[in-house]
Amino acid sequence: MLAVPQFMSFAAPLALQSGASIHAYSLAYETYGTLNADKSNAVLVCHALNASHHVAGVYEGQPKSEGWWDNMIGPGKPLDTDKFFVIGINNLGSCFGSTGPMHTHPDTGRIYGADFPVVTVEDWVNAQAHLLDELGIHTLAAVMGGSLGGMQALSWTLQYPDRVRHAVVIASAPNLTAENIAFNEVARRAIVTDPDFHGGHFYDHNVIPKRGLRIARMIGHITYLSDDVMNEKFGRQLRDGDAYKYSTQDVEFQIESYLRYQGDKFSETFDANTYLLITRALDYFDPARQHNASLSAALAKAKAKFLLVSFTTDWRFSPKRSREIVKALLDNRRDVSYAEIDAPHGHDAFLLDDARYMALVRSYFESIDAALNLPTTAASASALKAYSSPAPTHQSIANLVPSQSRVLDLGCGDGRLLAHLQAHRACTGYGIEISDTHVLACVQAGVNVIQLNLEEGLSLFEDASFDVVLQVDTLPHLRNAETMLQETARVGRTGIVAFPNFAHWPNRLSVLMGRMPVTKRLPYQWYDTPNIRVGTFKDFEALAQKNGLKLLDAFGLQDGAEVRWLPNARAGTAVFRFTRVEI
Repeated sequence: MLAVPQFMSFAAPLALQSGASIHAYSLAYETYGTLNADKSNAVLVCHALNASHHVAGVYEGQPKSEGWWDNMIGPGKPLDTDKFFVIGINNLGSCFGSTGPMHTHPDTGRIYGADFPVVTVEDWVNAQAHLLDELGIHTLAAVMGGSLGGMQALSWTLQYPDRVRHAVVIASAPNLTAENIAFNEVARRAIVTDPDFHGGHFYDHNVIPKRGLRIARMIGHITYLSDDVMNEKFGRQLRDGDAYKYSTQDVEFQIESYLRYQGDKFSETFDANTYLLITRALDYFDPARQHNASLSAALAKAKAKFLLVSFTTDWRFSPKRSREIVKALLDNRRDVSYAEIDAPHGHDAFLLDDARYMALVRSYFESIDAALNLPTTAASASALKAYSSPAPTHQSIANLVPSQSRVLDLGCGDGRLLAHLQAHRACTGYGIEISDTHVLACVQAGVNVIQLNLEEGLSLFEDASFDVVLQVDTLPHLRNAETMLQETARVGRTGIVAFPNFAHWPNRLSVLMGRMPVTKRLPYQWYDTPNIRVGTFKDFEALAQKNGLKLLDAFGLQDGAEVRWLPNARAGTAVFRFTRVEI
């Protein structure tokens, strides 16, 4: 796929968050794919710190000029340019084509240098919106970005909530921690204390503060990699032979050589003032700041559907930070799915080819494409009904859920039960699942899913925030089964629990014969069962009483039929509907 840089100039002043403004500026951009007739398939991809508008493809005659996210975007790739019209825009203040500190100030005739105004994430989003206006694109099918690009995607949903249908926010955060601000400040000090910096007007002296840029890049690069990857790739390997040189100046370890190479390469291509501007924009981003530090209040403006992805070894933008965004969206009852990818690569993972990550993004965009090709009112319902044929046990449980309920399904598996409730009972809600495979299945089906280990509890959810909380075949797998039962009663007005009944007569007979049972409801051998514990109808009654739960209904299921007489002996599945005593 060939990429062709384009430029758009703007004469009207752009008002900036600082109170300043900039006029007579240009934005560099590239597009990939074809915009459809109603201009509904546009996807904006926002770039991170040292990237640009060159998102994908190669330049003609330059075979090694792949865009920075070329593995993600292109024909047949997760963000498929055979289906979507993808736009990459170089941020204002950058050094890769858009007007920035390297360019001439129209009022003075001198290179901007340090006089280029401070820009913020919000300023970038406003500039991007102006460019889309010129392209005649009012509504984006999606806005997507990783790291700093994810912050821009999030900001789009707040600044232009009616212009974004979906937001894909990857390896990002709602603001920087003090540690991250500290890393940025150390990198900035390395630049501004370089003798060649000249207060930011180094071009007037025909020099570049390469020493400072090298150090800034080395500091940044360390934070992008995980400790495991560094040790696996470099360890304590020496560059030359096995003997120490006993020098404090020479490059001896391979990791030193690698960092110096990265620093040298960066100093040849990046502008020092741009680095200062972009890292400060990172520092300033904080949507909650204008809402008494409440991210939930800030995200109340958002109307888009969200996919958030984090990586377990990313310590700079950790999963904890993504969960803050997820919680704020949950507080506002927004459609959101969240995946936590167990990848070893650190922050750089969002740029790499993890199969689970790529499959997840692909599935999400396939669901967007499917919705674009169906009438808006029918798209979601059609996809769900095609997927939502539950097993007999699930059908019986679904019948217990009132229409239009807000539902939380704990251990939702592939999401079929929740899809059934959405398609046939007009319910809304979320599934909680830990399995990568099941999370992917839910995303493919258009079911909101949060990847979460239930052993950690349900702190993402407020008290009584759901009409119904489901635990179907989940309780036997949990070490904290009693705590999770209490959490179910806390976050739901009603709880429904179903599990294999160990006291069913075939199980009793098997134990009487000296063997652990293997049945349809307990289909595992004693040595390979995922069930940490087994329980009976009577056991749960006692547990509910101990935890102050009021049983609203209790019965057994056998081959999809209700069993209400002697269910402890006659039913393979125990089903309970309950609430807190105080309700």
